[in-house]
Amino acid sequence: MVKTSRSLISLLAIFIAGFVTGVVFSAWKLDVGSQRVVSARPGHGDQNPKAEIQGRIAAIERMLAVNPNQLDALIQLGNDYFDLGDHQKAIVAYQKALLINPKNADVLTDLGISYRRAGKPQQAATAFRKAQEVDPNHTVSLFNLGIVLRDDLKDPAGALKAWEEFLKKSPDSPHSVMVQPWVKQLQEKLGQAAGGPGSGSNTNLPSMK
Repeated sequence: MVKTSRSLISLLAIFIAGFVTGVVFSAWKLDVGSQRVVSARPGHGDQNPKAEIQGRIAAIERMLAVNPNQLDALIQLGNDYFDLGDHQKAIVAYQKALLINPKNADVLTDLGISYRRAGKPQQAATAFRKAQEVDPNHTVSLFNLGIVLRDDLKDPAGALKAWEEFLKKSPDSPHSVMVQPWVKQLQEKLGQAAGGPGSGSNTNLPSMK
């Protein structure tokens, strides 16, 4: 057991202040970058200047040096590295958090996004599927799974299945407006492809990149 020292209390106060400032509760935020995926975290990164995030990271890492098994601190560390775009470090932090609680669908989803942005789409798909296993109603992981399957792993049938399930579970989601035409286009593509040569298969799917 680790005793609480004055220095640890001081670091904890710094962490709490940064955490409260950094967390903003709102609707899901759709990325506007080159790889549009939806984070499981509300309002991620859009309220915090880079210097503030870096300062919070430093405070959290000092806390974790004293007690490396603080779940909330590991998740926040992963979130902050995620928001800075340092996805390799985000992956490490999320993996450590999942060793403590492997059934956090939000963390699994952001782990998947970080894998994708680190150029590891297969691992991303695995993380999104794991999020579905631990929480079948976690529709944001279905949304992201469809993107990875369609755009990165070239599996239109798998993407169609994921997005059809997304629409079934979340018909009123703001993102259903985006998914509906993707589903229609994939249905048409797969249907035309099944018709054989000369069917005029449409390969101009909307890209998320």
